[in-house]
Amino acid sequence: MAKKRIRRGVDGWQRLLDEHRASGETVSAFCSVRGVPRSAFVKWRRRLEGTPARAPTKAPEFLPVPLRASLSRSEADVEVQLGSVRLSLSGAAASKVVEAIIARVSESR
Repeated sequence: MAKKRIRRGVDGWQRLLDEHRASGETVSAFCSVRGVPRSAFVKWRRRLEGTPARAPTKAPEFLPVPLRASLSRSEADVEVQLGSVRLSLSGAAASKVVEAIIARVSESR
C-alpha cells in the first residue's frame, strides 16, 4: 500500500528543520523515524538554510608545456603522455594539431 504524501509547505519544513537541529540525530535517522523522504528533507534544507548542494568544482588549469622548434615543419614529432594514455604524432600533422590546441587554449583564456 502506497504511503500518503504529506504537503508541509515552508512553515512545516522549517519546523522539521528546527526539530532536526534540536534532536542531534543524523539526517537519515531523523527522516527514517518520521517517515520523511531524505531527498525532500535535504532539498528543503538547502532551500531554507542556503546549504550548497555541492562544493563548486574548480576548472582544471593547464600547465605550461615547453615546445621545441623543429628544423622543418614536416619533421615535427609530438608525444604527449597523460597517465597511461600516450599520444604520438609525427610529420606536418603533428604541428597542425599542436597549433590548433594552442589556439583553442588561448581562445578560452
